[in-house]
Amino acid sequence: MRKFPMGIMFHHFHNNRHYGGQGSISKKDFEKIIHYIKPWRILDPHDWIERVNRGLLTKNDLCLTFDDALLCQYEIALPILEKYNLRAFWFVYSSVFEGGLGKFEIYRLFRSKFFKNMDDFYKLFFSKIQNSRFEKSARLKISQVDIDRFQYAFPHYSVNDIRFRMVRDKILNRNEYESIMDGIIRKKGLTAEHLAKNLWMTNKHLKDLSDHGHAIGLHSYTHPMIMGSLSFSTQKEEYQKNFNHIVEITGKPPLSMSHPDNSYNDHTLKILKQLKIICGFRSNKSPPNRGKVNQSQYELAREDHTHIIKLINKRKSYENKQS
Repeated sequence: MRKFPMGIMFHHFHNNRHYGGQGSISKKDFEKIIHYIKPWRILDPHDWIERVNRGLLTKNDLCLTFDDALLCQYEIALPILEKYNLRAFWFVYSSVFEGGLGKFEIYRLFRSKFFKNMDDFYKLFFSKIQNSRFEKSARLKISQVDIDRFQYAFPHYSVNDIRFRMVRDKILNRNEYESIMDGIIRKKGLTAEHLAKNLWMTNKHLKDLSDHGHAIGLHSYTHPMIMGSLSFSTQKEEYQKNFNHIVEITGKPPLSMSHPDNSYNDHTLKILKQLKIICGFRSNKSPPNRGKVNQSQYELAREDHTHIIKLINKRKSYENKQS
């Protein structure tokens, strides 16, 4: 692991109640990660915020972050945090607490659970693109250079993972993407509402986390995949509504955030400053725009937990060879 302050980023957890899939880890895996990075290195989120505010973070400082308000995080990861008396950042998008459907999360569950493997889903999805008016754009706008650059920034993604995300985010708009995915779901005899069951936390969970010393932070209202391409006013609405919801439930103004899908621009950073946010996190360790790691208080690095699992397995393999 590199020697600069960073967050460890978690998303999906699995057990008998919560389905696994790509990038998901178990309770046992999570505890292994805690042991590997050493509990004593993990800062309380409020200490982290204070150090960011005063410019006092050191190269060995770490914190734990959870994105997307997933119920599996609360039910599987939280008991381990409590076991080690640890607290974390929980970055939530608010629409799912107010009757909305976070379709990107529903689609993730669908492609993980109802296909033999991820490449089977990609084969079907890409066939939909090839037989549509989007085929030419996908062929012209996605180059090998683009794929290589993406993989450098996010090494845990496969080439098909990257191609899928580039088609979704660069070729299709949100309505077009949802139309394709909803059609695939219907052909399986399913609905988004059915798939959404037990995916997200409730306001009660957020209040409980906040009351027990965890930090609830911004992650937008609807979780746009390309926040950085939206207008200033649209971004402001996304974060203001997110901010208002968190204040209403926790009674505390959020001081932290993470960028949904790692997408932001100068408008975003200005909005965060207006909202008096103290620290924000990216979704990787790559320097933004050829700058430096942790370029600003709103662009702090994070390590994806999948990379740490690989390091743990690599160490175990080495130790087995030595014994």
